[in-house]
Amino acid sequence: MGPLERPSTGWTHKDTEMQAGPQPDEKSRGWRPGDRNAAPSPLTPVLSFLLFLPLASALQPTSLPFPDLRLVGGPSRCQGRLEVLHGGSWGSVCDDDWDVVDANVVCRQLGCGLALPVPRPLAFGHGRGPILLDNVECHGQEAALSECGSRGWGVHNCFHYEDVAVLCDEFLPTQPPTRKVLTSRASPTTPQNGKGEGSVRLVGGAGPCQGRVEILHGGLWGTVCDDDWGLPDATVVCRQLGCGAALAATTNAFFGYGTGHILLDNVHCEGGEPRLAACLSLGWGVHNCGHHEDAGALCAVLGHLTLTALPPSGTRADWAWHTEPEATGIGALPSREPALFTTAAWAAGKKSGRLRLVGGPSPCRGRVEVLYAGGWGTVCDDDWDFADARVACREAGCGPALGATGLGHFGYGRGPVLLDNVGCAGTEARLSDCFHLGWGQHNCGHHEDAGALCSGPEELVQQDGAETTQVPTPRPRDGHLRLANGAHRCEGRVELFLGQRWGTVCDDAWDMRAAGVLCRQLGCGQALAAPGEAHFGPGRGPILLDNVKCRGDESALLLCSHIRWDAHNCDHSEDASVLCQPS
Repeated sequence: MGPLERPSTGWTHKDTEMQAGPQPDEKSRGWRPGDRNAAPSPLTPVLSFLLFLPLASALQPTSLPFPDLRLVGGPSRCQGRLEVLHGGSWGSVCDDDWDVVDANVVCRQLGCGLALPVPRPLAFGHGRGPILLDNVECHGQEAALSECGSRGWGVHNCFHYEDVAVLCDEFLPTQPPTRKVLTSRASPTTPQNGKGEGSVRLVGGAGPCQGRVEILHGGLWGTVCDDDWGLPDATVVCRQLGCGAALAATTNAFFGYGTGHILLDNVHCEGGEPRLAACLSLGWGVHNCGHHEDAGALCAVLGHLTLTALPPSGTRADWAWHTEPEATGIGALPSREPALFTTAAWAAGKKSGRLRLVGGPSPCRGRVEVLYAGGWGTVCDDDWDFADARVACREAGCGPALGATGLGHFGYGRGPVLLDNVGCAGTEARLSDCFHLGWGQHNCGHHEDAGALCSGPEELVQQDGAETTQVPTPRPRDGHLRLANGAHRCEGRVELFLGQRWGTVCDDAWDMRAAGVLCRQLGCGQALAAPGEAHFGPGRGPILLDNVKCRGDESALLLCSHIRWDAHNCDHSEDASVLCQPS
């Protein structure tokens, strides 16, 4: 269950004085850096957390009409912590409601091209001085950040660990990107889709048979909320599109955040329905969700560069490829790894130098990439399991494994898929020592890239003249969990260690399945309760996870679906807790 969308109203403010600290929740429109007399122009606020910008023209760089902002602390003028000028002083911007739509406006204003997905908080350090803006909301077409809404100058409820960071990519495509689309040469009898009421489409994936689920109602396309979304629902979508069997039902905007209306919520299909609109739901437009909860589907037939499965009926000769323009947006552009996340400290395997983990929130959690013949490539998730992750973590010098991931959990890689059907016993020193089909032999696409979650870096120490590996104990590693403020170690507020800090988990979607995974991970037996609303008192520091959704059989909480790191719409009154049966 997600947050209710804010009603569409206009806010105004006076910017004649600075107010520090938490203030009433009010918005403003039409602020302009350095212009204290500019009249505010109320505009309708847009939904928070939008990750994709629908208009290609809105992504083109413009001149710099209001150059009263800068990016500092980064390797170039197009990467860094965002600061704005007001009243002769530079100050930072809080990350509440900040998303790629807002970042695109900043990049365009600076002449820096397109915004990449927002890097993890504190990527460019803490700011100093005042926090000048909070809850910035842009539509995406603004020429300058000054045209977006905010709570008003100096009105915020933030600390500097929430400072906004922006990462721009100065590369701009010279022509609209295209996508591969699979069309039938035979009579379209199997698919039940069309362009009329109730039609569905999948967007944001590697082809037309994977992506965010969108449905047509009243002439408008909208998204589907992931409350109760499961494999039977995805099965109906895949069948309606003629895309074969459903491989997975994704949640928490796995294929990116949609725009526009959320048209369906609490969808419940038996799996045999001919169309998604025939399944039970709350009704058209009735929901309590945000776009961070957009549902998705991954079908067996994928419109990538090669077919990884036969089409839903007939033979390959009955189907043909053609290209069509792809909507320009962050998800549609070729994947480009920013240098920020591929430095030697983050990527290089400490042991062999031939394995690295990339795309995750730390150097010991991410997509598995291996080095072969001078080039890096990915590993397919066929047969990928915990034993394989153990070897990957060992080779990367990242300590014990916490879990194994698949389906491109840490993003789609580039280059060749180098290993497939990896089968490790768990004791091997290198991943290449395990069974596999052979270098470069596979039947996969990057939507199947394997990943690993490791507990943290190991360190080498000398004992009696011999080099041994020892796990450092003074500081917990990324991914460690604890329960705080309980009567014993198996009950309390859920806290997670990530990026050298402890933080809490928001109670949105928190349930007994998640509690069961956590209790089992902590060796605390069966889950007895999963209270929210800061049952064991409010925590401090960052809120690191939100909308955690577990199946119940995961080996670690971090293997459950959740919104991207540090993205949430919560405060500490919503901290999640758990009560386990002590073992």
